[in-house]
Amino acid sequence: MKKPKDFYGAKKLRFKLHFWTKQAIVRKTLQKAHLFGLRVTKVLARGTSQYAFDGSGAVERNSKKDLCKFTTNKHYHSDLNASYNIAARFFIRLYLKPLPEMARLQYQAKVPEIAARHQQTLASLIRLREALSLAA
Repeated sequence: MKKPKDFYGAKKLRFKLHFWTKQAIVRKTLQKAHLFGLRVTKVLARGTSQYAFDGSGAVERNSKKDLCKFTTNKHYHSDLNASYNIAARFFIRLYLKPLPEMARLQYQAKVPEIAARHQQTLASLIRLREALSLAA
């Protein structure tokens, strides 16, 4: 990759980052995680900032898309809301994957929002943990 001579500082960095691909970053992260003995799981992040992590439903975004307003009139940062929901999707999958199909369906009957993966939030993870602890 040949850079023009007048590229310095942030302009040079932007030029370098332009050629990075998402998969290369993922590959490098997976290599580092394997090196340090960390377990990695991919989670579908699509739509995680659309739903409030407290389970109150869909959120409204401001014009800059950085803040979201819940239906309960709470205001949170959109990325923080999405990260809570991404982590919740990971742990819901972690709890439900080893269970047999009949047990999984029983928990889906107790906590219906875990059936639709795109609507899983932190609140649904908390309700699932309560259902799991009552069953044990």
